[in-house]
Amino acid sequence: MTAELAVSIVALIVSIIALGMSVFFWRRQFRPIVTAMVQTHHGGNDGIAYNLVVLNSGSIPARNIRLVVRDQAALEAALGAGADAETRGYWLACFEPSMVIRLLQNGAQTTCSFGLTHRIPKKSFWKAQAEFPIQIEYEGWFGERYRDDPPNILQIADSDSFTGGILARSPLRPGTKLPRSLFRYGMNRAKVAHEGLSGGRDGWRQRCD
Repeated sequence: MTAELAVSIVALIVSIIALGMSVFFWRRQFRPIVTAMVQTHHGGNDGIAYNLVVLNSGSIPARNIRLVVRDQAALEAALGAGADAETRGYWLACFEPSMVIRLLQNGAQTTCSFGLTHRIPKKSFWKAQAEFPIQIEYEGWFGERYRDDPPNILQIADSDSFTGGILARSPLRPGTKLPRSLFRYGMNRAKVAHEGLSGGRDGWRQRCD
């Protein structure tokens, strides 16, 4: 084998490897990437109401998105004393097999109501700081299915403050109550009213005025 032939073979191998890597990274980038997180809807000195946000941060639209709970025990462990049958039907409806997000554009997000935490345990749907995994299953715009993404961990925590403390925009007078009817149950089926909601590390927000 001549030196020129050896150099040509090495160059061909390097080119093939480079092409393979380019295709690999292109496939990883040219796809939807759907994730979910718990986000504060409204927080106060008694509690916090949450939304569940589903976001497509990929480069193409996603279709037929389903949120699947694989670890039912972890979900049950995250529920608070106030999680009765009626509220479960409203706030866990996003995990029903029939609940499908048909289309989510790249860069877009959609939300649904997702329960609350309260400083009074029997009013709290979730336990503060609880975590449980879900699997997000979806399709790309061109039909490729994504079923094996890493588990998405949902944490029930105040998204406005990772420590539980936050500066108030305007000081509240002693005894002032938060507005009632701060949020709606999922799909506008019913309304719920509370004099305060919760968050922070202990299930309610500590405001520093």
